[in-house]
Amino acid sequence: MQKRILIGVAATAALMSFAVGCEKQEPTAEGQPQTQAQAPAAPAGVESDVVALPPPPKDSDTVASVGDKTLTYGELNKQVDEMIDASAKLYGQQIPSEQLPQAKQMFRRQLTQQFVIENVLAQAAAAAGVTVDDAFRAEKTKELEAKQGQKVEDLIKTFPLGEARAKQMLENQWLELKLLETVVFPKATVSDDEVKAELDKIAAQTKLVDDEMAGYAKQVAEGTATFEDLVKANSLVKNAIPVPEDQLARMFPDKAAQDVIAETKDGGVTKVLDLQGARGLFKIVKRTPAKKADDAAAKAKAEGLLARLQKGEDFAKLAQENSDCPSGQRGGDLDPFGKGQMVKEFEDAAFAQPIGEIGPLVKTKFGYHIIKVTARDEQAGTATASHILVMSQDTPATVELLPLIKQVPMQIDEKALREEMTEARKREAALKFFEEQKRALKVACPLFPELGATPEAAAPAAQ
Repeated sequence: MQKRILIGVAATAALMSFAVGCEKQEPTAEGQPQTQAQAPAAPAGVESDVVALPPPPKDSDTVASVGDKTLTYGELNKQVDEMIDASAKLYGQQIPSEQLPQAKQMFRRQLTQQFVIENVLAQAAAAAGVTVDDAFRAEKTKELEAKQGQKVEDLIKTFPLGEARAKQMLENQWLELKLLETVVFPKATVSDDEVKAELDKIAAQTKLVDDEMAGYAKQVAEGTATFEDLVKANSLVKNAIPVPEDQLARMFPDKAAQDVIAETKDGGVTKVLDLQGARGLFKIVKRTPAKKADDAAAKAKAEGLLARLQKGEDFAKLAQENSDCPSGQRGGDLDPFGKGQMVKEFEDAAFAQPIGEIGPLVKTKFGYHIIKVTARDEQAGTATASHILVMSQDTPATVELLPLIKQVPMQIDEKALREEMTEARKREAALKFFEEQKRALKVACPLFPELGATPEAAAPAAQ
C-alpha cells in the first residue's frame, strides 16, 4: 500500500523482493500469528480439547533485532497505524473493518522486513566505511528523475507517510546502493567464456528449432503428416486464429512475412516464418471478406437455425457450418466461464436456462446467439455452454490462420547479453551478501521467524 518513491533503483528492488520460505501462519482475531508451539499446555491432571490462544505480545516485546538495533511491538504498531492512515489518504477510503486484522498483519510483516533490510545494510555500510557523498547523491537523484519523469522534490511532497519519512527512505536507499556498488558489485563480473557459452547455447537451441520446423514443412510437402496433426502434437498454439486483415501488420511486423501470408492460397501452408522469439508455419484456413451489418437478415438466419434445431438437427454440425464465433469449429463449445466474463445478455441466459435445453434467441452487441447450456457448477459459480452466433455488426475482412509455432531464444548481441548476464550476477551477489550479513549480525524476528537469519548449510559428513 505504501507508495515507493524509488522505483527503478535496481539494487534496492532486488533486495526488497528476496524470496523467503516460510510456513503459513493463520492470524488470530487480533491479527497475531498463532502456532501450535505457542499454545500453553493444559494444567496437569486437567483434560481438555480446547487449545488456549497465546496472549498478544506486549508493547515492550522485541519484534526484530539486527545487531544492537531492536524494533518493539509497540513501535511496530505505531508504524502500522501510520500506514493505515496513509492508505486511507492515498486511496480515499478506509480499509473495511472485516479486512483490517489481515491488513494490519500484512503491514507488520512489510515493516518488519523493511526494518531488517535497512538496518542490516546500514550496519554493513558502517563496518565497511561506506558513506554517501553529495556527488553520489546528485548522480543517483538525476538518474531517478530521468526514470520517473518527475523531480524528486515533487515526489517527496506527495509521499503518504510525510516528507521526513520520504527523505529518510531516500537516504537509506542511496546508502544501500553505494554499499552494493562499492563492496558487492565489483566482484559480480561475467567472463568472456561465460558470454560465449551462453551465445553458443542460444545458437544451438535456435538451430534445433529451425531443424524441427524444416522437418515439419517437409512432412507437409510430402504428405507424410497432416498439418493439423503436427499442430496438435507440437505447436504452442493449438487453435485457428481469425485475424482482421488490418491487424496482420501488427502480428507480422516483418514485411516479407506479410507478403507470404498474402500470397498463400486458402488451404495452403506458408514456408517457415521468422517471428519475434519464435518460428512458425501457418495454414490459411479461410479468408472472409468484409461484411456490412444487416440486422434483419442476421435475425432471420438465426431464427431459421433455431427452428432447425427444434426439429432435431445436430447442434454441433449447425455450429460448424454457420456460427460466426471461432468456437463454431468446436461445434460451438465454450470453456467454462464465470459471471462477469461474458456480455450481460449472454451471461443472464447461460445462468438461467435449463441445462440441456436450447433457449430462445439472445441478442447482444455482437448479434444473435442460440445458446445450449450443458453444465453449471454452483459451487465454482461457472457455466458451460455451446452457442451459435449469427453476427449483426460490421465485420472486417479476416484471415483465419492455423499456426504451428515453436519458441526460440530471443536473439541478442554479445554486448546486450553481457549486460543482461551482469545484471543477473549482481542480483545474485546482492542477495548472497544480504544473507551473509544477516547471519553475521544474528538477525532475529520472533514475530516473523522466516525474516530472521538462516543457519549456514551444514558441511557434508566425512566419508
